[in-house]
Amino acid sequence: MKEKHGNPFASIAKFLISLGLIMIVAKLDLLGLGNIPDYFKWQILLLFFGIWSLISLELVSAVILFALGFWFLMPEMPVQLTEVYKKIYWPAVLVLSGVAFLLKPITGKCK
Repeated sequence: MKEKHGNPFASIAKFLISLGLIMIVAKLDLLGLGNIPDYFKWQILLLFFGIWSLISLELVSAVILFALGFWFLMPEMPVQLTEVYKKIYWPAVLVLSGVAFLLKPITGKCK
């Protein structure tokens, strides 16, 4: 059996990158939620793990985590989805998940 001899600090690096990106979003108020304490919600945790999955090239889980995080965070954001976008939101997530499954062999994450 072949063992992976990758960077032992890769998980720490992914965590720090994800945390840094979330802090930048919070500091610049890019989601329009207001003060920094308003960003510490369970929905943001889904986005955090979505970023983590994206950095790890786990595209399917990244798409699903981002979709869930934004869906539950959307009612609190000042910019709202129109009815047309609300109707196609979940079908679009399914399409993106399918595309992510197709890209899985390309990213080298097949086992």
